[in-house]
Amino acid sequence: MIALGRHRPLAPDAWNELAVRAAIEEIAADATAQFDLDTFWPGHPSDDGVGDGNPSFYTGAAGVIWALDYLHRVGAVSAARDFRPALPRLLERTRAAFENNSPADYGKHGSLLKGDMGAALLAMRLAPTSSMADLVHRRAEANMRLPIRELMWGMPGSMLAAIHMAGMTQETRWRGLFEVQAARLLRALEDTPQGQLWTQDLYGENDQWLGPVHGFAGNVIPLLHGWDWLTPTQQAQVAEFVPQTLAANAWRSETGTNWAARSKRARPPAYCQHCHGAPGMVTTFADAPFATSEFDTLLVDGGRFAWAAGPLTKGAGLCHGTGGNGYAFLKLYRRTNDPVWLDRARQFAMTAVVQYRGAHAVVGRGRYTLWTGDVGLAIYLWDCITGEPRFPTIDVF
Repeated sequence: MIALGRHRPLAPDAWNELAVRAAIEEIAADATAQFDLDTFWPGHPSDDGVGDGNPSFYTGAAGVIWALDYLHRVGAVSAARDFRPALPRLLERTRAAFENNSPADYGKHGSLLKGDMGAALLAMRLAPTSSMADLVHRRAEANMRLPIRELMWGMPGSMLAAIHMAGMTQETRWRGLFEVQAARLLRALEDTPQGQLWTQDLYGENDQWLGPVHGFAGNVIPLLHGWDWLTPTQQAQVAEFVPQTLAANAWRSETGTNWAARSKRARPPAYCQHCHGAPGMVTTFADAPFATSEFDTLLVDGGRFAWAAGPLTKGAGLCHGTGGNGYAFLKLYRRTNDPVWLDRARQFAMTAVVQYRGAHAVVGRGRYTLWTGDVGLAIYLWDCITGEPRFPTIDVF
């Protein structure tokens, strides 16, 4: 079932690499020009009340700074700005915002996307110091004594941070931290009629979410990315329960397969986006280092559903936008080597550029966030040029 009103037709524009490169430069130049050392970036009306100067990695300055640095680092844009002078203020404001505005007890967590652990990771990329590495480690280690939750707020995010930090520092302590947290995460799995799942204590509700930001997929992400750090027994466990749980929660139809936001309910899911639905499930599990014919067919069917649904009307970004959905096609292209998926990703890219420019014209400025805004789209556009999907924060830092 494809929800009417949530999706729009593809733009008629054929793939044009020069036009896409120009859009990437345009997005980066606009974000760089709008930056203020004291107030960071203005908020956007589409971001659910997120005000001006938000510092977080998900919808604020930390994510935008990281994206602009990354785009320059990989050669996607020519211009660069030195954001290092902003780091002390960014860390201070991230910490204050996290402690003052988080739901009850969430301020205790080492949060990758909302807390200062993400900002400290950014500082490690721009101006690494041993004290900043220690801050990341303290925040990640704190999650051992707290509810597991999910990628945004809890331990799976700190496991992913440990993987990124190991790559940046070559220190052995990150693997040790990851191994302890992976064991705890796997012990917390529960047997249910819909397969093995985790129960999330999320915003005052206890439920079994499925997607890559708040649920099952998000908890599996660090297990897949830290695959070589798992024991052979743990690898076998993951390779067994992931296909079973995906199949048990799948909503199959003639147009493909979709997944709900939470473990299987009586009604077909309404969402088809990265955070909830087939695109995020495909983007996550197409990276799995194991395969069966049934598992791979399920992933391809999820891609078929995302293609049939079409681009999202919500916007062009990653978490619940056209660019995020397009990552499912890029991941399937890498997994299957079938060029139809790259073509589909690029068609979504051309539509996303139209959406970005239309939204800019209506509001009079860009949308300055990584997960929901323009710079996240710019990274997706670059990946459509290279054909190498590197989902921001998850696959690359």
